[in-house]
Amino acid sequence: MLSSRTSLISLVALLFVAAADAADPAAPPAASPAPAGVRATRDQLRECLTAEDGLKQREHALQAASAENRKMGASLEAESDQIRGTGSRMDETNPMSATAYDAMVKSHNLRVRQLNAAEAALRPVSQAFVADVAAFQSRCSGLTYLVEDMEAVAREREKATAQATAASGSL
Repeated sequence: MLSSRTSLISLVALLFVAAADAADPAAPPAASPAPAGVRATRDQLRECLTAEDGLKQREHALQAASAENRKMGASLEAESDQIRGTGSRMDETNPMSATAYDAMVKSHNLRVRQLNAAEAALRPVSQAFVADVAAFQSRCSGLTYLVEDMEAVAREREKATAQATAASGSL
C-alpha cells in the first residue's frame, strides 16, 4: 500500500518565514518534489526521518532563544517605564539623584544593546532553518513509500534509540 508523508515542520517554519522572506526576497524557488509513482527507498526514508529529527531539535532551540529574547524585551520595556517615571520625579537640585539616574539609564542601554545583539545573532540562524525546512520539504514531503518500508525503518530507529539509551546509562 502506498502512502504520502507530509511533514508537520512546515507549520513551524511559518513562524520564521516572514523574517527570511524580508531578508532575501530574491531567494531561488524550492526544487520540485520527486515525480509521482517513484517510491522512496529505505535509505531515503532514514535520511528524511533523521533530517526531520534534526529540524525539530533546531526548532526547539530557536523557540527557546526567541522566548528568552521576548522575556528580556518585556523586562526592558518595564524597566523603560520605570526609568521614565523616575526621570519625571527626579530632584534636579540633588546631584546624587542625577548621577543615580544616569547610571540606571546606562545600565538599561547596555541591556538593550545586548538584546539587539542576541536578536541579530538569531536572525541568520532562523533564516538558515527556514532554508533547511524548504530543502527538507522539497526532498521528503512528496515521497511515496511502502508502509512495510516505513515500519521497518521505524523499528530500526527504535532499536538504535534503545541501544543508545542503554549505552549512555552504562557510562
